Amino acid sequence: MDSLTCRNCKESITNNFCPNCGEQQYKRIEMKDMVGDFLSNVVTLEGPILQTVKDLTIRPGKMINAYLNGKRKGYYKPFQYYILASTIYFLFFYLWGNEIMTMISNIGGDANTYAATEEIKSLQDEMTEFQGKNMKFFTFLQIPIYSWLIWLFFKKKSGHSYTETLVASLYILSQTLFWGIIFTFCEFFSDGLSIILSGIFMFIYIPWTLKQLYKDTLLKTILKSTTIIIIAFILYGILMTIISLIWMAFFR
Repeated sequence: MDSLTCRNCKESITNNFCPNCGEQQYKRIEMKDMVGDFLSNVVTLEGPILQTVKDLTIRPGKMINAYLNGKRKGYYKPFQYYILASTIYFLFFYLWGNEIMTMISNIGGDANTYAATEEIKSLQDEMTEFQGKNMKFFTFLQIPIYSWLIWLFFKKKSGHSYTETLVASLYILSQTLFWGIIFTFCEFFSDGLSIILSGIFMFIYIPWTLKQLYKDTLLKTILKSTTIIIIAFILYGILMTIISLIWMAFFR
C-alpha cells in the first residue's frame, strides 16, 4: 500500500490529509513524533496547566476552593493533574528512589542493632525491593489517607463531602510531587537532602493551603495539619508494611 492511499479508509490522498476521514498521510513514526505527541498534550492545555501550577503555588487554598465552587474551566482536572505530576516525578524517582526506600526501611531498624539478624536484614531488603518496585501504587495510597484525615479534622468547618476533600488532596499531593521533582536536583549536592526538603515543604505547604481553604485560625490549622501529617505518615508506613508482608507471605 503506497503513501498516497489512506491507511484508514483506503481513499486516495492528494495532500497531507485524507479528504474523506481526515487521517494524516502515512509516514514512519520517528522519535520527534513521540516527543511532539507528548508536548502537544501539554501545549494544547497550556493555559490550564500553567494557571493550575501558578495558583497552586501562590494561592493553593483559594484555587481549590474556587474549583470546588464551580470555577473549573480554567484549571487542570485533579486526577489528570495527579497523573501528570506522578508521571514526571517517577521519571526522576529512579535517580534517588533507593535512597528513599532505604530511609523508610531503616526507620526504627537501628534502634537495637544487637537484635538484628541476617534473617531480619534479608526480610527488610526484600520488603524494600518490593516497595521500590511498587512505589507508584504506594504513593497513590497516600491520597485516600490524607483525604480521610483532612475530611475528619475539617468537616465541621468546611461542610465538604469526602469526595470534595479527595479533590483537595489530589491537588495538594500533586503539587508536593512537582516540588519533589525540583528537590530531586539537590541530591547532586548532598545525599538525602531532597528528602529533608520535601518533608519541610509538606509541613509548610499543607498548613498554608488548609488555612486558605478552610479559613480556620492559624494556630488550629497548624496543630491540625501537623497532626494530619504525622498520623498519615504512621498509617502510610503501617499499610506499606502490611501489604508488603501479605505479598511476601502469599505471592512471592
